[in-house]
Amino acid sequence: MSTATTSNGYTRQAMNFSLAVGVLMLVAKWVAFLLTGSSVIFSDAAESVVHIIAVWFAWFALGVVDRPPDEEHPYGHDKISFMSAGIEGGLICIAAIVIIVSAVNKLVVGVELQQLDIGMSITAGAALVNLVLGLYLIRIGKRHTSLVVEANGRHVMTDVWTSAGAVAGLFIAQWSGYLWLDPVIAIIFGANIIREGGKLVTLSVRGLMDHADPVLRARTQKIIDAFCATHGLEAHRLRLRASGNNVHVDYHLMFPDDMRMQDAHTLATLLEDAIRAELGMLTEVFTHLESHTQPDGHV
Repeated sequence: MSTATTSNGYTRQAMNFSLAVGVLMLVAKWVAFLLTGSSVIFSDAAESVVHIIAVWFAWFALGVVDRPPDEEHPYGHDKISFMSAGIEGGLICIAAIVIIVSAVNKLVVGVELQQLDIGMSITAGAALVNLVLGLYLIRIGKRHTSLVVEANGRHVMTDVWTSAGAVAGLFIAQWSGYLWLDPVIAIIFGANIIREGGKLVTLSVRGLMDHADPVLRARTQKIIDAFCATHGLEAHRLRLRASGNNVHVDYHLMFPDDMRMQDAHTLATLLEDAIRAELGMLTEVFTHLESHTQPDGHV
């Protein structure tokens, strides 16, 4: 079994686990909201609805990412991972707006809370489960270079902080008797959720626009420079783009006029293999061969 196949199996398994846990947490949080009438718990439950929708789309995106390149998509289908992150970020922002509007309405019409002990216990339990899930998803996403899984894990972690804050806020409101703190804290959480969603949207736009990755470029340039210094070659016009867990690299390799094309091609293949080994990802490398006296653009 290939490394890519094994990696895809782990990421899909992670998303299946995320979906199953997400459904259970959604049920638990809505029960807590119905018992307490808390705006903070409602904000937590609303984000869980978004989470379920986002996980479903991420699960679908993983299936598309796995498809090999074809005539209509010669560079593969990895860009959908950035779309998935953008949609998840957008849904998070929409949920945050709903949370803020609901909390403001509570402030206007009045706050009434009940059975807080049970509601806080359920919410705290959900936070602990999501903490384990979020750390697991982020680890799997980083290990297998899956933006879809990592973005989902970061979404789960925002859910953890929302749940933890909900419990803390309800405890303070119950202890102090200032029930208006419940919707105020929900508004603060809503603003934080918008911030986190904005980060995912920004990441998505940067990926779809092929924003340069200076770290990846520096690592690639270092390999090329070292190889050229060893073999008396030169290289220029390095370009690369990262899309999901794939990297596309192309550059121009200049060789001496008296070097045979066969030897130049052999050296280029060695350099391509070195780049793939260094990046440790699904890397496509394209080398344009040209001589010193007739560089690209000259006859």
